[in-house]
Amino acid sequence: MGTADTEPPAVRRRSRLGRWVVAHPPAAYVVLAYVLSWGYWVPLALAGQTVEAGVGRPSQLPGLLGPLVAAVVVTALVDGRAGLADLGRRMTRWRVGWWWLSVVAVLAVGAVGLVVVGGPPDAADLTLYSGIDAAAGPLLTVVLALVVNGLGEETGWRGFLADRLLRRHGLTATALLVAAVWAPWHAPLFVVMASFSGFTVPEVLGWVIGLTAGSVVLTWLYRGSAGSILLVAVWHIAFNLTSGTPGTAGTVAAISSTVVMVAAVVVVVADRRRRR
Repeated sequence: MGTADTEPPAVRRRSRLGRWVVAHPPAAYVVLAYVLSWGYWVPLALAGQTVEAGVGRPSQLPGLLGPLVAAVVVTALVDGRAGLADLGRRMTRWRVGWWWLSVVAVLAVGAVGLVVVGGPPDAADLTLYSGIDAAAGPLLTVVLALVVNGLGEETGWRGFLADRLLRRHGLTATALLVAAVWAPWHAPLFVVMASFSGFTVPEVLGWVIGLTAGSVVLTWLYRGSAGSILLVAVWHIAFNLTSGTPGTAGTVAAISSTVVMVAAVVVVVADRRRRR
């Protein structure tokens, strides 16, 4: 009796592509996330478009939804309604106790950095976000960033990919595996976004190291909060606001990034000791 004869009818009815997705959910997610995001960003890059902070058009934001859409599609194909319901619960899980202090901590680091440099020349620069019109105002800007950038990325990278990898790997290995595909996913943004396009080779390497450290911290937060996608999305945006806006450029961003790198080292060491 062949393998196909022993499979459930619902599985046998799937197309070859559908069966591959079911057999390899993480790989299917990564491919789809790239296709969706790059499908929007690459045409912008080829057209010579540049995304500026505080300017709404052109915007990189639609491409940031690629990981979320990919996570939803692959979850629906692999786990059906039950999987989608679970994903939705994790996207809105806010009862995570003291883990919310991590968001306060990253904002506090940014505040300390601002004190060190004497504050930004213009307070409005603190919430100027790439791809969002400054006319939206600080509150709406943060909300849009959280929904599109925070949940758009974290539903996929942590809520889907890290969540599945953690079932078979430890925290550190999972974080590094996610970083290995998360970092190259940003590649078109180095052409499209003004804040990235001027990076030198050493700055790109520093960015990769920072992203890898962020992957470690975010994976630790995700696992510790019992899978709260909402928490890691809020943390992600809090970090972006303290390191990636015109008001926090330079010294403030360097302080925030350094603290995250140190935190990542602490997490890796603690994870190694725990596994021993």
